[in-house]
Amino acid sequence: MSYPVVTRLAAPIAAVSVLLLALSVIAAWYVWDMQERASGPIASSVTSVTAAQELEISIREISHQFNRYLIMLDRKYLDPIPGLKAKTAAALANAEASATSPGEEALMQRIRRGYEHFFAAYERLLQSPPKEGMYAEIIKLNDIVLNPEILEPAHEYLRLNEVTLTQASETNQELARHLVVGLVAMGLFGSIGGLLGGGVIVATIRRNMAHTEERLRTTAETLDRAANRRSKSTPTIALADPLEQVSVSVSAILERLRETERDALRAEQLAWVGQMAAGIAHEIRNPLMAIKLLVQAGAERAGGPALRLRDFEVLDEEITRLEQIVSEFLDFARPPRPNLRPMDAAEAVAQALEGVQPRAELQGVSLLLDRPEGPIIVSADPNQLRQVFFNLLFNAFDAQPKGGEIRIGLRIEQAPEPTMVMTVADAGSGIAPGVAERIFEPFVSTKESGLGLGLSICRRIVDAHGGTLSASNRPGGGAVFTLRLPAGTNHV
Repeated sequence: MSYPVVTRLAAPIAAVSVLLLALSVIAAWYVWDMQERASGPIASSVTSVTAAQELEISIREISHQFNRYLIMLDRKYLDPIPGLKAKTAAALANAEASATSPGEEALMQRIRRGYEHFFAAYERLLQSPPKEGMYAEIIKLNDIVLNPEILEPAHEYLRLNEVTLTQASETNQELARHLVVGLVAMGLFGSIGGLLGGGVIVATIRRNMAHTEERLRTTAETLDRAANRRSKSTPTIALADPLEQVSVSVSAILERLRETERDALRAEQLAWVGQMAAGIAHEIRNPLMAIKLLVQAGAERAGGPALRLRDFEVLDEEITRLEQIVSEFLDFARPPRPNLRPMDAAEAVAQALEGVQPRAELQGVSLLLDRPEGPIIVSADPNQLRQVFFNLLFNAFDAQPKGGEIRIGLRIEQAPEPTMVMTVADAGSGIAPGVAERIFEPFVSTKESGLGLGLSICRRIVDAHGGTLSASNRPGGGAVFTLRLPAGTNHV
């Protein structure tokens, strides 16, 4: 074959090969550039999300201390505020350093102004407290300054960074799809030069993708540590897709923020209940005592009282009822502090059944007790535990006003640790679906005259004893409450 022919044949092949090689180089550079631009915002957004989350948590801790002060009216709960101020300042500085866009910088300026306004007002309040106390001023600081001027823009800053992180992840996924199409095209129409160029591209892409995946996994681990999802006792779950791992980690952070919001709301509710309970105790308890003494003295006076004896009995009953309402509010507002000592839970349950036997006979309810032989020893406060027993029994009576049966079961479970298990099952209509998930929350009641505090108080008492209290519907109808408490070794 002559030289010109070879030249004519080789020239197009060489040109195509050079073109494909050039395209491969350009494609490799483009992919590398896209990888860098995709991974950069992800890392930046993760840093910003972490800083915003730390800032929001610090602010909510300050709000939590304020709520504890409002509940107990004790200035010792304001002592951690200086330390939380320093923690908030550090978190705010990190968030300001992570702000890049004009919108984020504007939010940081709002938060900075709110931070300075809040602590300046708080320090003035400490230096010159009002004569009537700091209660109203603390509420103003919490509701007018802390929440709108600091917490709300901090939450908006977190939301902006979450949007940026999502967009960066979508960009990275789009790049992967384009990359697959390009590689297929070059594999079908490439020559030896194209294959060589493709090999270079694949090697470059592999290195860049491995680098990106490593950065994504590192980012996911950073988010996991921020969300406190990993511990020595909790093994790490390795996911094949790093983007999925980042998504799981971000979801964990969002869940933690939602839990923080629920805790803050619960603290606000408890602050309101504590304030109301204190007001009721102050305004009603002392007058009630004076009225009760007067009624008792009039009933015992020689010559007979001006009112009938039955009138005095009715007054005495109503006063006792009001005292019980006040007592329930105070029990709910104050965390239970049990006086623990060994006691026989089986004997306490038997005594409780004897106490409700007259009501059972009057209401036509059968009481059935299934218990093992011998005592069941638990470490508990006898008075508080009996309160739980009676409350569960009274709820079972109320669930079947026209008669039925109450089955009480007592047993010991040995694994994993010795545990006393008590069940109280009734034959009523069961727990309504809309109430089942909130049955232990304050003020949730299906009774027309109920305050909705009994089961909430029982749950808190059981929690203070290191046990659990749960409720469910029976397969055959009715509800069953299950109480679990750590058991001792002196049982049969």
